[in-house]
Amino acid sequence: MVCVSGMRLLVLCSVTIVSACAGNGAGLDANGQPLGSGSAPPPPLAADFQSIQDNVFTPICVRCHSGAGAPEGLELDAAHSYALLVGVPSNEQSGLLRVKPGAPDSSYLVLKLEGAAGIVGVQMPFGGPPLPQSTIDVIRQWISDGAANSLAAAAASSAAFAVTAISPAQEATLSAPLTRMVVALITSSTPRWSTTQPCTSST
Repeated sequence: MVCVSGMRLLVLCSVTIVSACAGNGAGLDANGQPLGSGSAPPPPLAADFQSIQDNVFTPICVRCHSGAGAPEGLELDAAHSYALLVGVPSNEQSGLLRVKPGAPDSSYLVLKLEGAAGIVGVQMPFGGPPLPQSTIDVIRQWISDGAANSLAAAAASSAAFAVTAISPAQEATLSAPLTRMVVALITSSTPRWSTTQPCTSST
């Protein structure tokens, strides 16, 4: 009798726990993660390299095009994709560049994505549905606009400010009070000098 009522209690608890976990998905994003401050929907695809990397290459292409065994040596992860795409001859059609800035119709990437006549192999992405034409049109627009590397531009603009030299040397003793200070901001290997300002003593 004790075993039967113990078993009933176990079943009742299990049913309660399972029903408490059941839900209709309200409050979850497309990946099943709770909606909240850290899970905003991804921004819409834009005609810049960062957006194409985040919305096309990384989630769709990298599953095949990564590592040493990437087809045709084309690694499409964020660390390699731009350098292996823009201005690089196609391994399948050596007369075409993978991405020819300003010329989407002459870019082998676009031809492969559209499944154009004359491509070697099959339309990309391999084994999956073709990209929507609207997505291909965004990639075409990025190429038409010159195929700029927004990843590099973003990295350069977010570079940390750092002091690279001071004079006199740190902890040096000055024999006279400091009267002027020169500050240089170096961007793109070109120093821009500030005007010198008299120093005032705080003592």
